[in-house]
Amino acid sequence: MKPMPMKVNSNGYYNVLYDALKRKEAEGQLSGAQLAEGAAGAPIALDDTERVKVLSPGRLVAKRFFRNKLALVGLVILIFMFLFAFIGAVVYPYSQTQIFYMYDFIEIDYASATERTEYNPFAVPGGPALPAGVTNRFNSYVIELESAELDTMTVKGPDGVDYTINKLGDRIFTLSTAQTSLLGEYLPSAQIASYNSIFDTFEWTGAVMPEGFEKAALAAIERESVQFEFQGAPYSVSETRGKFTITRMKPEFSGAQPGEGFLDALEGNLSGDDFEFDGQVYKAVKDGAVYNVFEAGEHAVSLIGSTFVFNSYELSRNFSDDFRINALLAIYGSGEFSADGAAYSIVESGGDVFIADGSGQYIAELSIFSIRRYSGQDTIPMDFKDAISDVLLKMKADNVNNASFVYGVQEIDEDGYYVFNDDGTAKLEDTTINVTRRPTGEYVLTCLQRVYLIDIYASPTAEHRFGTDGDGMDILARMMYGGRISLMVGFVVVFLEIFIGVLMGGTSGFFGGWVDTLIMRIADVFYCIPTYPILIILGALFDKQKMDAYMRLLWMMITMGVLGWASVARLVRGQILSLREQEFMIAQEATGMKARKRIFRHLVPNVMPQLIVTATMGVGSVIIMESTLSFLGLGVKHPLATWGTMANAVTGSAEAITKYAYIWIPVGLLICLTVVAFNFVGDGLRDAFDPKMRR
Repeated sequence: MKPMPMKVNSNGYYNVLYDALKRKEAEGQLSGAQLAEGAAGAPIALDDTERVKVLSPGRLVAKRFFRNKLALVGLVILIFMFLFAFIGAVVYPYSQTQIFYMYDFIEIDYASATERTEYNPFAVPGGPALPAGVTNRFNSYVIELESAELDTMTVKGPDGVDYTINKLGDRIFTLSTAQTSLLGEYLPSAQIASYNSIFDTFEWTGAVMPEGFEKAALAAIERESVQFEFQGAPYSVSETRGKFTITRMKPEFSGAQPGEGFLDALEGNLSGDDFEFDGQVYKAVKDGAVYNVFEAGEHAVSLIGSTFVFNSYELSRNFSDDFRINALLAIYGSGEFSADGAAYSIVESGGDVFIADGSGQYIAELSIFSIRRYSGQDTIPMDFKDAISDVLLKMKADNVNNASFVYGVQEIDEDGYYVFNDDGTAKLEDTTINVTRRPTGEYVLTCLQRVYLIDIYASPTAEHRFGTDGDGMDILARMMYGGRISLMVGFVVVFLEIFIGVLMGGTSGFFGGWVDTLIMRIADVFYCIPTYPILIILGALFDKQKMDAYMRLLWMMITMGVLGWASVARLVRGQILSLREQEFMIAQEATGMKARKRIFRHLVPNVMPQLIVTATMGVGSVIIMESTLSFLGLGVKHPLATWGTMANAVTGSAEAITKYAYIWIPVGLLICLTVVAFNFVGDGLRDAFDPKMRR
């Protein structure tokens, strides 16, 4: 081939590349295949345009990166993770806080029953009023009567009054007392006071005498009189070693005496027992130095008590106290009573006691068992109560603690609603009822029933690919949303570290001197700060303040970013120290470019390859740190999901870890794959930017 003649341009230089381009334009551009086939073996000249393209820095870095198979694997994994977390969460039909429910047959506490053993006393209208202490001791009086196997007994109340306990019949007792009226006050002849002449003081034996008594007594003592009168009553004075004793010589009675000799009869019956005078019963009750004398009348019922439970046939009906009192009095009485403006009758049938209204329809049944739903509501139908009572009575007779029977319980549909027949009555389904007597004496009735429950720890199904967790939330949805937060925390924290590190490190490396010393000492301080203890303390503080989950996440990212900038600052400072003395920086300084522009337009861009590698590998470390904090319960809080909190959900026991491995194993794999992928990509970028660093 004849060599191409060399031409000289206007500046006197040979423009070989220009001529080569003009020639290609004239002859037509050869394709890549033609070059491969027709020019095989021909060397590419340094001025060839193809050679220029190969030497492009961006393409060269990309070519080196994509040649690294591990870096490609990491890149593919990261692309999948981002699609999984950000796109998958949008497409997936469930959210991270959606709770799922289920209907299932489980053994529930359906009802409870107790045998009423305490007597509930009711105050009978028109009866004598009683002190509270007497009403509170009603059960004790009944127990005392039953222990003595008597039908009637007189007991003394805390007020000193006698009360009569009567047994009307099985499980019904009354308390009565005589209607009494105060006849008067009796003041017997007795020592009234003593006078100490040395200390000039009176000491009263009983009640303090009216005003003027002391003056009259002192006047008698000064006169050395043995007797004196006060308000018409005689008193005597006696002396023993300077101490004077004052005694009333004649008893006093404030009321009208029933007849001559009454005071003599009263003097002999001051012990508190009833005594009779002239055909009437009296009683003296001591009150200090005075005796209150009562005239007894006819006995009247004050209280009536029973252990019977009034079970209504109408679940919404409540019986008044007047109804209960009159019904109890009528059971062993006339058998008929009136209450609340209506007439009722007592009916005994088969050993059971019923209450019927005026039309003869049963409205209530008396039972010895209080049967309620386990929640305490009295909504169990009467026929069910009768069946339960029969079982309980048989258990008592056989002295057993467990029994079971089959009864129709109202059916519940799949939506959790009670099922009714076409006529509006409850639709029943035969159910086995288990009865257990507890040591406290309570009977608990349990049965299998369809209940609306949170679907916790559900195994993987077509609806929930990875099952549900302990809160009934879809695990796959929480894995997606948890990936969002974990990745977001990683990138935000690394961005803060890079931003602060570049700012501080760039300033330190460029200016040097005291600025460099100050910033590096600050970096040393941040190096010495223990990251995990600080984050644990902040987590406890956030728990104390009950901080919102999103605010907690924000503060956690800021704290981690602020604590982690020191290493980035050292890296940037070291690179800038080596770059600021290069010829291009000297040239920029000579042109008068401002320091800010020289740092951020020329120095920092030259450090970007190292920053990109550092950031890529740092994201994985931040994700590990966030997952660790969340696993310990000090990071992101419920209901927000992160991979760390999801792994912590099944750490209650070794059994839970084994049983619910389908929850924490996928989450652990996601954390592992993400961190490894970031490390692979970081290694690939490092080798691509600087092939000399290749291991």
